[in-house]
Amino acid sequence: MCDTFSLSHEQEQIIFGGLFGDCYFNNKKNIIRFSHSEKQLQYFLWKMNHFDLIDLHKISERIYPDGKYIGYTFDFVNKKNKYINLFNFINKYFYKNGHRKISLKGLNKLDSLGLAIWWMDDGCLSVYKGNRYGKLCTHAYNYEENILIQKYFHDHWGINTDIKCEKGKYYFQRFNAKALKKLISIIYKHVCEIPDMIYKIDMNYKNEKSIGTFKEIYDYIKQHNLSMEL
Repeated sequence: MCDTFSLSHEQEQIIFGGLFGDCYFNNKKNIIRFSHSEKQLQYFLWKMNHFDLIDLHKISERIYPDGKYIGYTFDFVNKKNKYINLFNFINKYFYKNGHRKISLKGLNKLDSLGLAIWWMDDGCLSVYKGNRYGKLCTHAYNYEENILIQKYFHDHWGINTDIKCEKGKYYFQRFNAKALKKLISIIYKHVCEIPDMIYKIDMNYKNEKSIGTFKEIYDYIKQHNLSMEL
């Protein structure tokens, strides 16, 4: 299969990273849908502005019936089979019988930007008893697929994760502080392009001793976070 997708590097990584994250793919309707909440409007617009308007459809605001949630959506469309190679690739390596699946062929399409997109879509920072850790929600995938994701992080990025389960059925990848710093060191410059998403990588240490050799990256993130607040 030809892997030439007629996309820019940024477009390709936004799509592939998003397919592991918040994107919705429908091969029958020839669309890849991007959706975000009002809180992530800046991130939504950043994604949308990387695409040509001629390839987009149904750019819209969605207000849910209870009025408590506002979301934004745009569809990337395979008009006149312009992106047939891309859609065939996604259908083969990202989905099976209409459901998401994990494949190394798909994972290996990600570079640091694609990884940043995945983290901004489905990653978060948490603090438990003073200890910081990261959580990448991989709820859409079964245990065996999560093992493949874990192997990918170890082999491709040198990051060791733990597979955890919540509510007895939802798996996620847990990054301890060391692994989280390694991940952030790979993606932080991409994330800092979108000020509203910096909270996803700001470890916000109170004790400078905890920063250690991470200080240069930590200061870079803090400076961009501060500039957002001014």
